This record gives sequence, C-alpha cells and structure tokens, in this order.
Amino acid sequence: STSSRMGRYKVTSGDPCDHACSVQAQVMLSHSALPEGEPGKLWAVIKLSSGPEQQGSAGRLPLNVGVVLDRSGSMSRRPLDYVKRAAKFLIEQVGATDVLSLTVFDSQVDVVFPSQHVTNKDVLKQAVDSINTGGSTNLSGGLLRGYEEALKERRSDQVNRVLLLTDGMANSGIVDPDMLAGKAGAMLRKGVSLSTVGVGLHFNEDLLIQLAEAGKGSYYYVREPDEIPSVFASELQGLLSVVAQGINLEVHGLSGCRAAAVLGYEPTFDDTGMSFTLPDMFHDEQKLLAVEIDYPALPAGEHEIIRMKLSYADAAHDLDSVSLEVTAKLAVCSAGDQPKEPIFEVMKIVELARTAIAKDRSVEAIDRGDFESGRKALEERLTALKELQEAHGQVDADLQEEIGNLERMSVQDPGLFCSCFDSGSRKELRYQSYQTRHNRPTNRPEK
Repeated sequence: STSSRMGRYKVTSGDPCDHACSVQAQVMLSHSALPEGEPGKLWAVIKLSSGPEQQGSAGRLPLNVGVVLDRSGSMSRRPLDYVKRAAKFLIEQVGATDVLSLTVFDSQVDVVFPSQHVTNKDVLKQAVDSINTGGSTNLSGGLLRGYEEALKERRSDQVNRVLLLTDGMANSGIVDPDMLAGKAGAMLRKGVSLSTVGVGLHFNEDLLIQLAEAGKGSYYYVREPDEIPSVFASELQGLLSVVAQGINLEVHGLSGCRAAAVLGYEPTFDDTGMSFTLPDMFHDEQKLLAVEIDYPALPAGEHEIIRMKLSYADAAHDLDSVSLEVTAKLAVCSAGDQPKEPIFEVMKIVELARTAIAKDRSVEAIDRGDFESGRKALEERLTALKELQEAHGQVDADLQEEIGNLERMSVQDPGLFCSCFDSGSRKELRYQSYQTRHNRPTNRPEK
C-alpha cells in the first residue's frame, strides 16, 4: 500500500496490478475537518478516470454490435435517410475482426443481415439501402431479435452491445416498461449491454432511459434526424475505446460512519455501506459519484471515514481482473479550528447531481398535472446553484451552463413556464438529467 496527501485528507490505495491500471480512483471529501463530539453528514465524491495509457486500434477489444432500427411509418423520408447513412457509417468504421448485425422492425421484424464479421462492406451497405418503412412499432420484437443476433457471437473478450433506435411509442408486442427493462437486465447478465436512441418528439423517453440504465449502455435524445449520424459516431467512438468492463464499486463507512446514499444510483445496501455496478468505461472518460456519509460523534484526532473498493476487468490488458482500495481519512477537531465553508469542487458536483434528480422529480409532478410543484423544484435548484456560484466568488463554467439551462426553461415565471412546457421540454429535461447523472457532456454532438 502507498499513502499520499490529496487536499486535506489521506488516501491509501492498494494495487495488485503489475502494470499501470486503466482506471484511477480518488475520493474527495466535502470538509477538511469534522467537529469534535458532534454527529452529522458530509459528502464524498468518488472520481474514476481512465489512466494515462491510450489504446491503439491494434490493442482494442473487438466489437460485437447488434443494430436494431425502427422502420415504422413515422421514420419515412428524412429520418430513414439519416438512419441509413448512420448504419453505413458503422459498417465503414468497423474492421474484419468485428461482428455486426442489423435488425429492423415495424409491426414485423426482419434481419437485414445476420451477425457476421465485417469483411464485404459493399454487400452490407447495399442491404442497408434496401430498407423501406412499414407499419406500427413492435419495439420488443425488434429488440429481442437483435439480442438473439448479438448472442450468436457473444464472447467475453470483446465488447457486446445492442444499439436500439426508435422514434415512436411501443404499441405492439411487449409494451410494459418493466418487462422490457427486465429483458435488458437479463441480457446484460449474459454479457450483452444496450444503448438506446430516441428520435423526435413521439417516443417514450422514460422507457428508453430505463432500458439503457438496465442494459448499462447509453441513452441519446435526437431532436432532429440529421443528428443521427453524429450519435452513431459518438457511440462507436466509445465502443472502440473501452478500457474497463464489469465495473463494481463498494463504499463502506469506517469509525462508525455509514454510506447512506449515492445521488442518481440505486445501490444495494448492507450494514455499513453499499455496492453497485457501473457501465463500461471509455478512454478519457470520467465518472463522478456523490456519496452521502452519516458520521457519529467522534473524539479529537484523525479517523478513517470511508473505504472504497473498485474492481473491474482491464480491457487494455487482456481483461485482467483489477481490484484497488482507497481509504479517506479526516481530522476531528474543535469547532474553532474548522474551516467555515465546505470545499467548492465537491459541493459543485453534489449540487449538479441534486439538480439532475430535481429535473426528474419536476417531470413527475408535471405528469400529474402539478405544474407549480414541477416549476418550484427547478426554481429552488436555480437559486441553489446561483448561491453556490456567488459564494465561490467567480464564474464556474459547469454551474453557469446549468444555470443557463434552467433560465431558458423560464422557471422563475409561472405563466411562461406552464405555457411553454411541451413534449420537447419534457424530453430535454429528462435528457439533461441523464447526461448529468452519467457524467456525459450536455452539449449536442457536432453535425
């Protein structure tokens, strides 16, 4: 084990790897000291970031991607044209060691081409050109058939992913969201993850987010059809740069402390803490998790507060199993020796995560017809973010972007908020929440 000083607390990490691990872990605490003899709460932000190594194309994991496309009537003309362009882009970018399949659905389900190594790209692109639009939306049929294709070539030493794109509501086959999410979870346990893409204003964003989270993939909201190729490019870029799979995180309280919650996730709890799994990690990606810690009345001195254990399969090193631990310590001292304000960088992450959760709760209230509660939830967040920025004394780009998002929603004007809130606003709020909770850029991909 090695011990190092980071900020005003100590971190101890043990690393059994005989190489530089692909994921680095840090713990940042919201306070540099605790009051003697007083119980309370503090925040721990766990930061996971990819290591310094960059995978070249020769060292990356092979891909096994099952693409599932909605060809219902609403996808005709421009949407289908851009979908075809995006599918052909995927074909062009993957290599002979990669596996690709393409399934399409309306009321019926067809396999345009089954799982195969991408060797004759021209033939596959001609098959894409043959796709025409049809009838209603049997999303479950298309998804399950796409899973079947991906399972044919599933191996543990590659990235196995289904990519689902739709612009409509599931109105044929299995339509219950929990049942569909259960299917995604079952496929994940078999080694196949799921990403989802919603196009336009008429799909069910709650369902697609639920599917992506159950399948440990990504969710994308595409307002205009011409954004589809950029989304496919973004998804492919991530799949081609996976550095860690099977990521599991445990957080345990020490010295009588308890890990009480993690914002934006639903962990499994035990007596002292929690555990949860995370999606694959890409090169240059960062994951930030805000953990709420309950601490008891502690005597003066230095105390261990939490221990975090991270385990994953290192995709950059033949999927070696990696496990490392980080222990965060804090001094307990008299009230006069404590700094008055919590650490800004930690609280910024906490408040942004709280804002993401408030957006989801706002949508839930509006769905019930309670526009005022929905508006107030966002207004409270706007006030909290402005106060944090003011206390910081200078403009922070991340806070300013979120403040701008909320101000554009007119959350401080009840009449304007209610009159302007529509399906697009709902989708945008849910997408912003998803992006924040999963530490993804909130800006749109360049076309």
